[in-house]
Amino acid sequence: MDFGAVQNRAIKEGATFTVVGTYGYAPMEQFGGRAVAASDLYALGATLIHLLTGTTPAELPQQNLRIRFQEQVSLSPGMVSWIEKLTEPAPEQRFKTAAEALSALTSGMATSKNTASQLIRPTPVAFVNNSGQGGLFDPKVPIPEEIKGWNWGAFLIPWLWPVTNNVWVGLLALVPQIGWLVAIAIGFRGNEWAWKSKRWRSIEHFKAHQRGWAIAGILFGIPVSLGLWIGLFFLFSAAF
Repeated sequence: MDFGAVQNRAIKEGATFTVVGTYGYAPMEQFGGRAVAASDLYALGATLIHLLTGTTPAELPQQNLRIRFQEQVSLSPGMVSWIEKLTEPAPEQRFKTAAEALSALTSGMATSKNTASQLIRPTPVAFVNNSGQGGLFDPKVPIPEEIKGWNWGAFLIPWLWPVTNNVWVGLLALVPQIGWLVAIAIGFRGNEWAWKSKRWRSIEHFKAHQRGWAIAGILFGIPVSLGLWIGLFFLFSAAF
């Protein structure tokens, strides 16, 4: 790479020298023999564009001497603006030093087209509490990613867990012939169904509630569930 090549040679030999530079990576002032510190920053920006697009800057389209790369990358607006400022055709429109460029990058500073700087801060995504809206079997109802997963409380105490979570379909676990299938179903879908069926104050509130049921299931649910299912099985067997 030719960072600083022209500038160093100009210092040694004066105004007459052979231009060293790679087309697409070297700015216009470098070919005119007037390299400055910002010339190396242009080369840096051009190199970044090559790495991000997989295409050499010389092969990319230009508009008003500016490299048009924005449509071929997936970057934040701030990062795009930072690279645009590195590769401004006029050296006075670029960052003056590498330290200035680094400071702008690390602080999240983006540069607008009129070269005014503004701090780009990510907009926080507000949590939307959509719990208790129903649609138990509707896959289109959004479910927070944080609550997805297996529900041990629902699986281990399927005959009681549905009552406090308003998942009434879970009471089918009381039917001996299908009880174990229902237990597996609400263990797998219990978190989603409980979120849809009951209003919760927050995700933390929901997770704390389910955590309590998981502990209860481990301590009491296993022996009680086995005893209840066995008892109901014999009861139905005797009746029929």
